Amino acid sequence: MLLAQMAEVERLAPMVRYLLRSMQAGGELALKLIENMIADAEQYLSAGEAAGVVRPSRDRAARTRYLAYQATGSMVLWFTLHGADAEPAEFAALFRRYIEDLALPALELFTQGLLVDRSMHDEYLMYVPDPPCAGDADSIAS
Repeated sequence: MLLAQMAEVERLAPMVRYLLRSMQAGGELALKLIENMIADAEQYLSAGEAAGVVRPSRDRAARTRYLAYQATGSMVLWFTLHGADAEPAEFAALFRRYIEDLALPALELFTQGLLVDRSMHDEYLMYVPDPPCAGDADSIAS
């Protein structure tokens, strides 16, 4: 299924271009768009947990938000550096290059992990024994 989707990645280019433009513009549209993406991703991750293909999280909502920010932020940066202003036909080719550049390291990171032990995680949990509530990030930012 993954390889089939990668074979047709160019068909997603118009949506990705719209996403990039919206994120770069910022404002209310970008905020609503990312919040909708996060809500959808949380449902997918929850279904993955139920199916046993995604590890459960101490704080699923925080993990989902982090993954959404990481994915969209890296995409905005990559395209800013490699031709965000490309014409539609060229943008489709750039999107394929983006996928090819990042697929292997992303899959490796998510399936094999990065760190060889839990020591930093455990140390952090000793510092902050309970994850912050979802609303805490908003009050800290104010």
